[in-house]
Amino acid sequence: AERARQQQQQQQQQQQQQPTQQTGGQPGTQAVQSKYAKQMEEKNDEEDQSAIMLQIKRSILINWALQPPNLNVLRPIEQLITSIHTAMPPAFGVSTHAYFSKFTPITQNELIVSAAMGNHPDETKLKKAVRKVRVFLHPDKLPRDLTSDQQFTARMLWDITSDSWEEFQKHKDELDWIRS
Repeated sequence: AERARQQQQQQQQQQQQQPTQQTGGQPGTQAVQSKYAKQMEEKNDEEDQSAIMLQIKRSILINWALQPPNLNVLRPIEQLITSIHTAMPPAFGVSTHAYFSKFTPITQNELIVSAAMGNHPDETKLKKAVRKVRVFLHPDKLPRDLTSDQQFTARMLWDITSDSWEEFQKHKDELDWIRS
């Protein structure tokens, strides 16, 4: 993509250096060409940006959110919550920001009532931890000076935790219905 952009810039420079006789000598033709050349540059920048976003999305899903080996199911919410700090920038090639360093990681022990009762998370503690993460990553609460990559990563993490929490609630409701 970088090579194509360089070639395009060279072509644009050559076109700009050519005399206006080839354009028919019409005034403003060069300005029109320049306008469309700028639009092509913007289009290439957008394509580069979308490729970067796609790579970030793929990395988050494969390395953090989806459960191996088939990678077609989200990990359980307690696993996502306790490992979310590993998916925040500077992970996956996204530049770091001071905001993300303010997040205090949640440990598995914070979610468990007691080891004697098993390693299953306490629902109220889990709900509190999910709320903490969702407030921290909420798109309206993010700082304004984040780059587009950082914003995309935060929104992606927020969406995944929201979806995983909904799955947890749905599964819990199904179990409650079966028990009654």
